[in-house]
Amino acid sequence: MTEGLTIRLYQEGDEHQILETFNLVFREVCGPEYVDRTLEQWQWAYAKNPAGHRMSLAVAADGTIASQYAGMPILCDTPWGEEHLVHCVDSMTHPDWRKGLKAKSLFVETGMLFWDRVKELGDAACYGLPVNVAYRIGKRFFKYEMLRVIDYLIRDAALAPIEVPAGIEVDQVDAVPDDIGGVYDVVRQDKQCLSRRDHRYLTWRYIDNPAHADYEMWTARRAGVLCGLMVLKPGSGLAPDSSMIADWLVPEADAEAADALLAKAVQRQHDENKQQLLTVFPPWSKEHEHLVTRGFVETPSANWLQRRMIHNIHVPRVTAEFLADSWWYTLGDSDLA
Repeated sequence: MTEGLTIRLYQEGDEHQILETFNLVFREVCGPEYVDRTLEQWQWAYAKNPAGHRMSLAVAADGTIASQYAGMPILCDTPWGEEHLVHCVDSMTHPDWRKGLKAKSLFVETGMLFWDRVKELGDAACYGLPVNVAYRIGKRFFKYEMLRVIDYLIRDAALAPIEVPAGIEVDQVDAVPDDIGGVYDVVRQDKQCLSRRDHRYLTWRYIDNPAHADYEMWTARRAGVLCGLMVLKPGSGLAPDSSMIADWLVPEADAEAADALLAKAVQRQHDENKQQLLTVFPPWSKEHEHLVTRGFVETPSANWLQRRMIHNIHVPRVTAEFLADSWWYTLGDSDLA
């Protein structure tokens, strides 16, 4: 107990009080444009996540959630087999229980239980993109380590269209293709560490997402055989007046499939009358390299709002160097898309 509060793990039914505090906090943070999170959105993110959830809470006697530290696990394939990386999101403290950074705050005490839990479950590492206040707290109390400051890849609408390769058919689909596993198996051979983008994960992440109307899923096929998949958010991006490539699954060697999908992304950018097409890949990746050759320019996120990617590693087989050089991610691995 802390000041009349109980710090414990999530229990079924807590979501109603979690939403009350969450919406109170983020109305204050985000201002009049904020739209309340719904129970359907919460259930999708946590209760229906195929990899489960991680959540610790500080609960008042009347059930009010005074603080939360939460994460969304993602199943990854690595050189050591299956591992879980946990994306830390939605952490908060009710305004009535906030304290300054000088003392060990309720938020920190709630977070300590979270970190104990993820270590107990054997999660390989946690990561996130914290705002400035959360970064300072996390660095001091939770051993946050900087992975990198994110640069966006941005292509301006004034550039010439990308040439569409012959022999590749690109189509919009409303469900994850049944043969997605074959493409993932090829992509997996290219990568040391990545989220397992199989049918189950992609269906949960984009098709079952309550925000599914914001996404478009496009496939590339050669002679009927699936050779690539792209997820777009054509109507919005992280920079002003932008469309966004949210996810990507194309073998590194298949430049034709990549160009066919990029050409479609540029077309949709123009359809939506957006000035910029934006995405993120690790700076060392073949995808990053290929997009630069197609007119994308490395652009600091700090031009609008700096995005820091941090990590906290829990198992000795995973190192900071490994994550920096071998963990392949897209915007879809975060809540930025």
